[in-house]
Amino acid sequence: MLNLDLTAVLFLLSATAGGIAVVYYAFVLAREWFRQWPSSGKAIFRKKNMPETSLNAHIATEWTEGRLRLDSILTLIKSLADLLEKEVKALRRLDHSDPRYDGEVRQMVGPTLRCFTFDKHLRDECRVLIPLLRFCAKDLALSEGLDMTQKLTVLDEIQAAIESVDLH
Repeated sequence: MLNLDLTAVLFLLSATAGGIAVVYYAFVLAREWFRQWPSSGKAIFRKKNMPETSLNAHIATEWTEGRLRLDSILTLIKSLADLLEKEVKALRRLDHSDPRYDGEVRQMVGPTLRCFTFDKHLRDECRVLIPLLRFCAKDLALSEGLDMTQKLTVLDEIQAAIESVDLH
């Protein structure tokens, strides 16, 4: 009988501790959930003294981030071009009379096609990114008085290079 009472007390204590933990984590999750809501003028839990960011700051940020993204894409395209060149040279070196030729070619074609597909998607991303960068550069030139002519010229050259690849 004493064991039954002791067991019941231990069970109640552990259930109470577990219940408190569940309630605590529910409050933590609710607080995080409320933080994710966009703050608007009509919101109940509105942050006060939150500085407004200007359109100029957004466009300057897009320009900076877009330029960094374009640089990384162009670096990836260059790396893929080098890789594809090596794979094509390796394919040319294979002996057509070798009985293993077909198997070796099949093993090499899959990764090569994967590189071509990735390269195409990267060039597509450049086609989308360049007009955004062109807009940002023109807007920064007008609103901030920055000289962006050289940067616009570089964007035009990149656009022409991407289009010339598509023609071949």
